[in-house]
Amino acid sequence: MAGKRLAWAVLVLVMPMGAGWAQESPALYLTPGGLDAETAYESVRIGMNVTSQTDTVKSATKLWGDAVEQGRMEECGAGPIDYARFGNGVTLHFQDETFVGWSASAESSATFASGPAIGAPVQELETLAGPVETFESSLGHEFGGEDLFGIADGPGTKAEIEVLWSGISCVFR
Repeated sequence: MAGKRLAWAVLVLVMPMGAGWAQESPALYLTPGGLDAETAYESVRIGMNVTSQTDTVKSATKLWGDAVEQGRMEECGAGPIDYARFGNGVTLHFQDETFVGWSASAESSATFASGPAIGAPVQELETLAGPVETFESSLGHEFGGEDLFGIADGPGTKAEIEVLWSGISCVFR
């Protein structure tokens, strides 16, 4: 019996922390001000205004697959924006070869580490972005918190998120 306990203790000490119970495949999550890449063993922040376009697209491609479209939007209020749109409905935005923002379309399957993004009630963003303000604009029912913005399907914080963005985007009001 003592030999079995010792063998079990050695097995537990040799296994990496969380092995067997942790997330088995890597994931890339939306966050205010960037993206978080998580594996069973580490979490890496892909921050806006500090991560290169090359590194950001490389990370997104590993976890989301190849971009379905890449291009440049010349007529944005913040100046020209290069972009890479992925099959999960997320578009990454770049200026001067630097990651500056992301947007998630109504069809997006991307999530926050804490759960859904598109389709969730606006009020759930308050844990990520602090108090969320809602208002009417030419786009519809908009909302905004700390570096997290979007459009909802109705007024107030109980409405569901339809479109979401963080950082620099190309939104025309």
